[in-house]
Amino acid sequence: MISYINKILILTGIFLLSAMHLFCQKTAVYFKNDVYVLDAKAVAIIDSLAKINGIKKILLHGHCDSVASYKYNEALALKRVNAVRARFVSAGIKAEIIQTKASGKRAPLNNNANETERALNRRVEIELVLTSGITNLDDTTPVTNSSKSITNDEVELTINGIVVNDKYEPLVAEITLSDMNGKEIKTFKSDKKGKFKFISVLNKREDYSLTFYSDSTFVSTKTINAIHPDKPFKNLKAVLPKLKEGNKYLLENMNFVGDTSQLVPASVPTMENLYKVMKRNKNLVIQIEGHVNYPYHWPDPQKTYHKSIRYVPPGMNQFEFNQWLSDHRANAVRNYLIERGIDAKRVTTIGFGAAKMLYPNAVSEDEMAKNRRVEIHVISYKLKY
Repeated sequence: MISYINKILILTGIFLLSAMHLFCQKTAVYFKNDVYVLDAKAVAIIDSLAKINGIKKILLHGHCDSVASYKYNEALALKRVNAVRARFVSAGIKAEIIQTKASGKRAPLNNNANETERALNRRVEIELVLTSGITNLDDTTPVTNSSKSITNDEVELTINGIVVNDKYEPLVAEITLSDMNGKEIKTFKSDKKGKFKFISVLNKREDYSLTFYSDSTFVSTKTINAIHPDKPFKNLKAVLPKLKEGNKYLLENMNFVGDTSQLVPASVPTMENLYKVMKRNKNLVIQIEGHVNYPYHWPDPQKTYHKSIRYVPPGMNQFEFNQWLSDHRANAVRNYLIERGIDAKRVTTIGFGAAKMLYPNAVSEDEMAKNRRVEIHVISYKLKY
């Protein structure tokens, strides 16, 4: 139960802050119903975290399940946060570097449909900002793929960053720059310190993808755009978590044509990296899990007939369509792997429709996009030495 949340957090919770060369690490501690006192396991986790060297800041975010009122849960979440804060202080952490926030039941991880789901929402998320000890990324020798003449529609970019595993150790990784049609522009590697630098002339008006691969780890994908500040291309940080039986990993940059299971060309680099993972780890068996977005505040899916300009099997309500679409999108990923030569016995699929949204009350496009996801569940894996 708790391990599931840590798996979700590890997908997005261990990263680097560029300007200050800081690591961030996320985890969580959990509480029994209507309780804010720390149990022995929570104490052990906090005490262990407090011993980590180089802590610059600690961010605490308290949550509750859906039982009781908003006001009551906000007060309870604050008590939980303060209990965690007090334990950090007693373990020697300075109070002034700890920041707190309490959301009550406003940011659930799931539907609160049963006790298992409610238990996952009774939590305090802990984010540590740590010094990384990483040297200047700009001292890396660049790989060049640049032309002498640049048109008005082009710009020469220096793309640099670092690749690490989920223990913050540097990785020698294979890095591929591709356009949004899936065409490879250049493949190169990070150095022994995990650092990379790449100079290329790119179109100002187009997106590109940077995919990262290393043996015995999962993959990562970054989007590059020269003119959008929300899609940076300098001081990038890629975290490649080690493959582990039972873990779930998010397939980043996976996009489909609306209301269909047709992969857009920009998804090809991610699919190719997943294929490499399967090819080079021949003992790896996975389940591909499809999810769609349908927030709770939208019309009742059981009573709403789905309409689309795309093909939809006739007579489906929205609930049935959500299931159908998640099934087919998971199968699209499986079919890609099988067509590339991966044994079909190593790949199964399941669609969850909108039953396991990360943001059940999603309102922003970012939250909705995170609900529309494909996850890879490692069913079995044996590392060959």
